[in-house]
Amino acid sequence: MTAHDEPDTALLAVVGMHPAHGGVVFRPVVDGAVNDFVVERITGAAVRLLGPELAPGTRVSQVAERLGGDLVGELTRLVAEGGWSRIGLPAETDGQDRLAVDVVAAGDRVGGLLATGAGAPAVQEPHFRALVESAVDVIQVLEASGVTRYISPGASAVLGCSPEELVGRHFRTMVDPRDLAMVEEAFAEVLAAPPGTAIEAEYRVQRPDDQSRWVHAVGSNHLATPAVHAIVVHWRDVTVPMELRARLEYAATHDTLTGLASRSLFIDHLELALAAAARHPDSRVAVLFCDLDHFKLINDSLGHAAGDALLREVGQRLRAAVRPGDTVARFGGDEFAVLCPELTDEDQAGQLAERVVSAVAGPYRLGEGSKEFLVSTSVGVALSERPPQGAEQAMREADTALYEAKRRGRGQLQHYSGKLSERVDHRVRLEADLREALVDGQLLLLYQPKLQLKENRVFSAEALLRWDHPERGLLLPAEFLPTAEETGLLHSIGVWVLRAAAEQIAAWARSGFGLGVQINFSDRELTDRGMLELIETTVAETGIDPSKLEIEITERAAAADLARTIEVVRAIRAHGTHVSLDDFGTGFCSLTWLQQIPVDVVKLDQTFTTRLGEHPASTAIIQSVLRLCSALGLGTVAEGVETAEQLAQLRDLGCDAAQGFYIGRPVAAPELEAALR
Repeated sequence: MTAHDEPDTALLAVVGMHPAHGGVVFRPVVDGAVNDFVVERITGAAVRLLGPELAPGTRVSQVAERLGGDLVGELTRLVAEGGWSRIGLPAETDGQDRLAVDVVAAGDRVGGLLATGAGAPAVQEPHFRALVESAVDVIQVLEASGVTRYISPGASAVLGCSPEELVGRHFRTMVDPRDLAMVEEAFAEVLAAPPGTAIEAEYRVQRPDDQSRWVHAVGSNHLATPAVHAIVVHWRDVTVPMELRARLEYAATHDTLTGLASRSLFIDHLELALAAAARHPDSRVAVLFCDLDHFKLINDSLGHAAGDALLREVGQRLRAAVRPGDTVARFGGDEFAVLCPELTDEDQAGQLAERVVSAVAGPYRLGEGSKEFLVSTSVGVALSERPPQGAEQAMREADTALYEAKRRGRGQLQHYSGKLSERVDHRVRLEADLREALVDGQLLLLYQPKLQLKENRVFSAEALLRWDHPERGLLLPAEFLPTAEETGLLHSIGVWVLRAAAEQIAAWARSGFGLGVQINFSDRELTDRGMLELIETTVAETGIDPSKLEIEITERAAAADLARTIEVVRAIRAHGTHVSLDDFGTGFCSLTWLQQIPVDVVKLDQTFTTRLGEHPASTAIIQSVLRLCSALGLGTVAEGVETAEQLAQLRDLGCDAAQGFYIGRPVAAPELEAALR
């Protein structure tokens, strides 16, 4: 068996004093942080009850599966916070319930008693708890001059010296110079205190190898006590609990990835800065909210490791860009914040904000190789008023300004104003109304007919979403879908559109019209893996012919992630549903993409149609696209047909189908049915 220090032996001895229990002592394994515990000592009774796996030297993590629960986490909490707890461990004997183990922290050790019978936990017995908690204490007896008369053997494990070397030395020689003044002051308090009064202090002691250990000491004046006539100090090594608490406190107030301040610490600093500004009329406080532009693309394309590296470098650049007294924080994801106190005016805040934008902008070397990636940030700025507003309002104003900056595009800087607040209020009201619209059935679909040119018949219709707002009337998607995307309602709307379109296909099949329906997929819906399953489920539940349902994806959505687009299109078509590429010709896709994306139909943007007949070159381009699609086996639909001449030219050029106001405007399903009769 390995040798153990005095506190371990003392603690085990106290644990073993209780005849009805087996005892075990756990010691933390410290490697930069407490990440495991090891069985330091264990009594024979405890081995018989728990099994031979918990032998001295066994790491708790090695037997965690058998023990069950988060024993490491509970032991860590006890070391950090002190006190006691009752845990359950499996018994070695088959069929026996889990054993109750009363564990109590003593310094950086945790002692445990196994309860084998009924009754109150042993650690609730004041005498026993006092014994356990004092088992790792060092007793030091000092003369009134401060010279050590006696020190218990447990001191050697902490101070690195034998008791014999320590006796006769002044306590100053054991104290870390950084804490010497405080310890001398505490010693003077003990000397002046009435007999029996306890004076507590936490300080660092210094070992011969220049390492320091934290101790918690309680000193009492026994100069007048017969046979003692000394100052008696009980102290214990609390280095591990102190460091663990410090790490926990740091983790609670700092971002683990970047080391920047957390949201809670940022708010604390902001409240202090605003309070200081309230006392100085000429002082202003600026809050900057920063959001990286298109961070998700880098994270998805290069992986999370590259994304984390980018966030760390952005944090470093932000700290280098601001003043020493400013606070830089990361709120999570790609959201950063900067607090700039003691400013004089808006111009100074603007200059700091421009420095932030410039610092973040520029190339970053990420991932393997030396390829550089350009990254930008959008920044919203809020400046404190006179008198200053509260921290919550200042952050809300910065967030409002950031929202406007991102709406304007990449790398934008926006200062808060009252008009921005009105715009945000409008968005909040719109979100509430939209949630109500989903519940109350205010959304509806209009259908624009598509004409098959060879047979000159309507064979399908595009479903176009509208919102019948109770106060504002019929709203187009552009008026509410951006808000839906920002607020997470886009998925619910997409589910509703899919279900409504499928039910309309089923209704037209029953009535003999047999029309197909096309619905539009947004960028987000295209990457939503749950949407594929939803299509399959909806088709099955409504009993429709899957070929009558057509999913339209835009060039922009396809260009955002070509590989993902190809994967999704193949999955949709595998179940019999058709896919069309909408708005072709708006500049995102190249002609070669038509060969890579396995769609069924290509919809030519209305800009093609409007150029028909304007110039021979324009007509030649359209004819080339139509021929290419035909060679690839793709159907073609021309959008935006508004005249008979355009329709005739498209028919002559070999276009398969067309839609537009000349053929029919978007109308409700009953109106379309009436027009087709």
